[in-house]
Amino acid sequence: MPIDQSLLGQHIQEQMQEIENDTDIPEGAQIGRIVTIVEIVGGEGQQGEFTGVRVRANARPYVAVGLLELAKLIQLKSMGM
Repeated sequence: MPIDQSLLGQHIQEQMQEIENDTDIPEGAQIGRIVTIVEIVGGEGQQGEFTGVRVRANARPYVAVGLLELAKLIQLKSMGM
């Protein structure tokens, strides 16, 4: 049975709306590299409930790692750290 992707689609739609409404982004800007991280939970596996993470990027691995590090710093800053 396929996984319900509606949460992912809604999240991306909200992200795009935030980008479009961001006054700091100049006219003519484009989306560059993308990294997605998705936690998968639930289901019945041999060891019980399944939990996993999937990461995909349209960037070379060293660029993706740099984006992830930057995202980590942004998240820590939002937590006051």
